[in-house]
Amino acid sequence: MSVEHDLNTARLVYDDHLNEIETYVAITAEETDVVRAVRAGRHRNLAAVLGELRETWGLDVLTVTDIDGIVLARGRSAETGDDRSGDQIVDRVLAGGEPVAGTVLASASELALESHDLVKRARLRIIETPRARPSDLEILEDGLMLKAGAPLFLGEELAGVVYGGVLLNGGEEIVDRVKETAYKGETWHGKDIGAATIFQDDVRIATNVLTSDGERRVGTRVSEEVYERAVVEGERWIARAFVVDEWYITAYEPILDLEGDVVGILSLGVVAGQFDAMRSRTVWTFAIVSVTGMLLALIVASLLSGKIVRNVRDLAKASQDIAQGKTDTRVEVRPGASDEITELAETFNTMARSIAERDARLEENARKMTESKKLATLGQLAAGIAHEINNPLGGIVMYSHMLREDLQDVQNRENVEKIAREADRCKKIVKGLLDFARQTKPERTESNINHVLKEVIALVVHQAMFRNIEIENDHNPSIPLVDIDVTQMEEVFMNIILNAAQALDGKGKITTVTRLTPDNNFIEIVLSDTGPGIPEEHVDKIFEPFYTTKEIGRGTGLGLSIAYGIVERHHGSIWVESKEGKGTSFFIRLPIPEAAPEM
Repeated sequence: MSVEHDLNTARLVYDDHLNEIETYVAITAEETDVVRAVRAGRHRNLAAVLGELRETWGLDVLTVTDIDGIVLARGRSAETGDDRSGDQIVDRVLAGGEPVAGTVLASASELALESHDLVKRARLRIIETPRARPSDLEILEDGLMLKAGAPLFLGEELAGVVYGGVLLNGGEEIVDRVKETAYKGETWHGKDIGAATIFQDDVRIATNVLTSDGERRVGTRVSEEVYERAVVEGERWIARAFVVDEWYITAYEPILDLEGDVVGILSLGVVAGQFDAMRSRTVWTFAIVSVTGMLLALIVASLLSGKIVRNVRDLAKASQDIAQGKTDTRVEVRPGASDEITELAETFNTMARSIAERDARLEENARKMTESKKLATLGQLAAGIAHEINNPLGGIVMYSHMLREDLQDVQNRENVEKIAREADRCKKIVKGLLDFARQTKPERTESNINHVLKEVIALVVHQAMFRNIEIENDHNPSIPLVDIDVTQMEEVFMNIILNAAQALDGKGKITTVTRLTPDNNFIEIVLSDTGPGIPEEHVDKIFEPFYTTKEIGRGTGLGLSIAYGIVERHHGSIWVESKEGKGTSFFIRLPIPEAAPEM
């Protein structure tokens, strides 16, 4: 049951990765620079844009075709003009005008058109493996890809297809993410407790099953009995299996292409030795208890057996609860239980905690992915709206100011001044839309966050609204430098401090704190005020675009959304804690260089 649950987790991670690729391709198809380049026929510019987007999304392939399936430009290769109308993805997008995603088998010639590096990654020498089915194949040259396509429209007219994908051969991201999610680095006798693998037909193309030298066992093959069930019959297979040179408790599931044909296998398993050892210990424990019970008096035997049965019953009941999704279930060992039962209960409790933590991580990842997709879609929409209205709005602003200068009549002059003020306000909203949609990549330099905060405070402290506001700083002088875009981080702090001053309405206290987190991996900045606080029903919406509690005309609702995006692009996190009547605190965490993820 545990391994089957882990296989479901693996499938969820696999599908999430495919959904990410589909999202990136759909965003590319709507990218303004892509549409403009296709409309103008600037294929060299189109290739440059695709190259940048491909690196940004982490894709191996990103290509645009015309309405006939002829390649216009590639993001990784200069090859153009070939006909991709027979491609599964391209054909379906052209036929239906809707996005399509799935797993496809790409030939060596197809990979060569996209990049010779992909041909090298896909080419794999097959290693002879015990219990594998007989085969004369020595070299694997084709590749298995997660691939998605989206229609490219010029106005209302379908003009072509954008397709992109990731080559699974030699890749490590999906199998390592599955392993981390399912097993969190647990080991048994110095060896990883579990492993995940992706097969192309019956050959391992991505795995964290390791050799004794720590090398990944790519090129080895699945056993013949698993191949017959998963590939030939297209069914799940869950049982003990001989994996390369060791027994595992495994689960295998066929990977289907868009035509419903089996092109590979997704598998996950745990070392059988730990369960065998646990079973042996349990068997010996029960055997000793049973023999002892027969030799002792009936009353003593009844007492001992009663204690054992009750503990085992508790374990059985707890197992049923876990199977029903009650991951907060724990087993309490009754007094007098044996060491083995205590160890078994502790192991069970550890497993239950691991399942609960894993489910929580999956939910958090799903939430973040949904939020990222929503912000990306809103960004595209905001950019389009802002670009369309910016030019006519500029004309309104300019001519209203000119007209105001020429008018002598006081009443008419006041009316034109109202037009000019409202038009200026619209310009500010458009600027906020562009700032939100642009998501400029940070230009990082090593900086002292204390100095950045002090610069921002120095800029605002002499404004009229801060006249009766006390600003208190508690900055840790020994915090390390961080890699940040100073201008962008100043914008984050400025937005939050100005919001705090407006909430205080001219009277109160703002406190700024800098410190290290307990694990020394992050710098934490806390910006607090003694204002009226944020109602509980508004806290979860505070970073949403256009959401504001201010009066009409005093804000656009984009400031905190822009701040959220800036912190995210710095690989940090931002959140708010607030209670009505007790003030509000914004928390920002930025990774220090040693802990920051590789770009």
